[in-house]
Amino acid sequence: MFPREHGAWSLLITPFVAAVLLAGRLTWTVGAALCAVLAVFLLRAPLVALARQRWVWRERRAESAEARRWLLWLGPALAVSGGWLAVEWGPAALWMGAAALGLTGGAVGMTVRNRQRTVWFQVVSCAGLAFSAVAAARAAAGHFPLWGWALWGLCALHGACGVLVVHARLDGIVSRKRGEAAGALRRTAWIAVAASGLTAAGVWFWAPWVAVAPALATAAQAMELGFMDLDTPLKRVGLRAMTVSIAHALMLVWSLRPGVI
Repeated sequence: MFPREHGAWSLLITPFVAAVLLAGRLTWTVGAALCAVLAVFLLRAPLVALARQRWVWRERRAESAEARRWLLWLGPALAVSGGWLAVEWGPAALWMGAAALGLTGGAVGMTVRNRQRTVWFQVVSCAGLAFSAVAAARAAAGHFPLWGWALWGLCALHGACGVLVVHARLDGIVSRKRGEAAGALRRTAWIAVAASGLTAAGVWFWAPWVAVAPALATAAQAMELGFMDLDTPLKRVGLRAMTVSIAHALMLVWSLRPGVI
């Protein structure tokens, strides 16, 4: 029942930690925000199990009982942390919570239909998971700082490009087995990487040091795409991508520090 998608965990936790490091403050509200973020993320798996029990599975399975046990913990944790944030943040907590629960509901629906690996859905999920940066920034700084939005946008863009590069690799593996040329996903990945490069160039005119992180991350993804070895184990590819993501976030922490923007 515990989610094992390492990429999703990285997209959720890395921006949150980066925002806390940028703010340089640990408060009880940061703890409440972390609890709420984790609870919403962990809700998906038990809700998927219960939805499948209701509409897909014909006989009762052990997963549904386990899902109910998870909800007995996650429900109160989300209620307490969400209530804390509602008191601290006011209306901001309501629209952020509604958006998070809406994305979770969409994820449950897509997973029940076995469409969770759809490219567009995973790209949208990157933006949703990386929004933890905004929640952490609001909790730690006490307001919505500009660097929180910048951190979210750049992390989401980096994650989306990473998803497309991975799908291009998978598409290449399938195409090779079928004796076909690589499909449109590779071209889409190149377009996304090019857009990331253009974003880095645009950021350079706003704050040159901030452009370092997206520029280097874009270069790494372009190399991954251009020199793609389809025989490399996917686990090694995933670890390499996670390393780049963490380095990207650390560079953003350095470049978005107070006084830079």
